[in-house]
Amino acid sequence: MRKCTLKVAKTSRVRPVVPKDQKECLVTYVKVNGQDAWTLWDSGSTTTGITPAFHQYLANIPVFALEDPHILQLGTTGSRANVNYGLYTQIETQGTTTREYLDVANFDRYDMIVGTPYMYRNKVKLDFEKKCVVVNGVSVPATPVIMNDTDG
Repeated sequence: MRKCTLKVAKTSRVRPVVPKDQKECLVTYVKVNGQDAWTLWDSGSTTTGITPAFHQYLANIPVFALEDPHILQLGTTGSRANVNYGLYTQIETQGTTTREYLDVANFDRYDMIVGTPYMYRNKVKLDFEKKCVVVNGVSVPATPVIMNDTDG
């Protein structure tokens, strides 16, 4: 890690307030092995995965231990978790049905998070103006979820 020194002003300021509508995330239901998963579409994530609790709900899908467990790294230093298990299953939206690899990870608030690799392969567009997720040209209505200041 590179060491740096910040030049700090003599006076402090209040952090600018971000309007609620600019903290909006798009969430839909995605069918995972035929079951609805409350899903965050996250263009800042390079993984697609489900939670252990949702996997337990889908008990008929076997998971496998990863020979090369990897780190799920958030955008800040030191904020990470290990991903030790994965699975393959069918994912279905109004725009496509595919067989996908999913990490099993402890996400907060959602059953599933869809990241950029899936989005690239399926030409996903997040349309905040129309409140929808477009998958392979098919518009899927989304539920806007407002993130709290503590959510990032």
